[in-house]
Amino acid sequence: MKMTPSTALAELIAQHDNLRSLMDHCEDLADSLDGQADGDPLPLTRELARLRVAFDAHNQYEEQLLRPVLLEHDTHGTVRVERMIADHVHEHRTIGSRLDSPATADVRDVIETLRAHLDAEERYLLSARVLRDGAVSIHVVG
Repeated sequence: MKMTPSTALAELIAQHDNLRSLMDHCEDLADSLDGQADGDPLPLTRELARLRVAFDAHNQYEEQLLRPVLLEHDTHGTVRVERMIADHVHEHRTIGSRLDSPATADVRDVIETLRAHLDAEERYLLSARVLRDGAVSIHVVG
């Protein structure tokens, strides 16, 4: 499927908003669990699974867009872009692997990391300045 950069940007921002909503819910569940001596961790575990699935889907979508967008805007060439992509994908995998722990301190820590990651993406990669119509042709599979 072919899309304009502004359409891709809108979709990525919507995905980020959904991830933030899921993170908020995870934090609320962690707070609730911490407030109970014999609390049930199952609701938090389920919500973390939903967050992990949404994050994985987001990463697959976003990683398809990175190469053409970065190549269009980078004046240092393919080697630098490939390194940037590899670093970004590694960061995605590292964050995703940390979404497995139902320990509330771990949940809060990984959510803080994920929030910072999303904020940085929006600041540096997902701006209208970078994803502008006519700048690059974007093909998305699926």
